[in-house]
Amino acid sequence: MRLGLLGGTFDPIHLGHLELAETAIRVAQLNAIYFVTSVKPPHKSEKTHANFLDRHAMVALALKGDLKLIPSSLEFDREGKSYSIDTVLQLQQMAGGASEIFFLIGLDAFLELPTWKEYHRFPELCSFIVFARPGYDEERLTQDLPDAFRPQPIGSGSRAALVPRGAHGLFLLKDFANPISSTDIRRSVRAGSSIRPWVSVDVEEYILKTKLYLS
Repeated sequence: MRLGLLGGTFDPIHLGHLELAETAIRVAQLNAIYFVTSVKPPHKSEKTHANFLDRHAMVALALKGDLKLIPSSLEFDREGKSYSIDTVLQLQQMAGGASEIFFLIGLDAFLELPTWKEYHRFPELCSFIVFARPGYDEERLTQDLPDAFRPQPIGSGSRAALVPRGAHGLFLLKDFANPISSTDIRRSVRAGSSIRPWVSVDVEEYILKTKLYLS
């Protein structure tokens, strides 16, 4: 089994998250992706705008009907901050030793990896697929990370190469552009504007019914 791990506050989850997941399934030939809703992200100083239960409910609604996309509350019962190393270890234990885990992450977040708890352990525990926006600074990527964390380019968009079975490491997918922002969605809700272009019908309905993001 090849499993993807996509963590985030999902405040709210939007179609950009789903596009990233679909791309990862194709490129890494994943059997499933676990969408892990963060409880207390260690690298976010501000509180989430919606509580965990609302955010996780929206994840479940957004993934409804796709058996390869799995809403996960792995971090809910864990005390303290939601460290990624603990989430990877927990998913690894749950999935069994024969499974491969691919950590799905944007380039900006990946560049902060040296500040993560026990970051040096990640290469032995999982592979990474790093999604880079067009125009990213490739020189910065090679300068700021230790050699063990330098991704192998696999192309861009629909032309990206498949990650071979049995391959392990850090893989860079170039030119992944999606302009959707959770911040913009929350701002549109407060302004009374439609958010339908950015979220699924069920997520839009949930936000409107529960009056999330109005204050």
